[in-house]
Amino acid sequence: MFRKSNVLVVGFCCWLGAAQAQEDPKDSCGGILGLYEQGDIDAALEEAHWCVEALEQVQMSKQGDVFPTEVAGWKRQSLDQNKAMGMAMTEASYNRDKKAITVTLMGSADAGGGFLGALAQMGMMSGGNKMRLGDYTAVAMSDSGGETISVSLENSGTLSFQSYDAGRDALAEFAKAFPIAELDQVEK
Repeated sequence: MFRKSNVLVVGFCCWLGAAQAQEDPKDSCGGILGLYEQGDIDAALEEAHWCVEALEQVQMSKQGDVFPTEVAGWKRQSLDQNKAMGMAMTEASYNRDKKAITVTLMGSADAGGGFLGALAQMGMMSGGNKMRLGDYTAVAMSDSGGETISVSLENSGTLSFQSYDAGRDALAEFAKAFPIAELDQVEK
């Protein structure tokens, strides 16, 4: 049974993990070598952590910039980016004719993707119907009345398109029009 103090600690950790650096990498990265040369290893490590946070924020921003404001007549309504527990997620919602499509980019916040990329690949191989989206292989699946199309990116991320009301054909048309290759080119 959770005590109130445990719930507060868990809530604080989730909030802290979702908080994003709002610092220019030049500010946090520039002083690391000087601190090291002064022999202050602890301070250099702390600055290095802030440097990585700031660089990851810049990278997530570049990924978000690739999500168009309109795709095949669907207009973007929202764009949210979060990073927590080693995972980075960018999610956008698109609407047309009172129907919605959600696009989610998930990947490791650390370079290389590693375990998360492999896990996504295994999930994609487990079922569904394969389809082509340009140079990419995708898997289309139906569940609980909705449709999902998932694409494993070369940069170890996974891009998914999901809708509960647009139908598979409209979702596939949207996914084919989405700039997957451009998103995959953003440095990971």
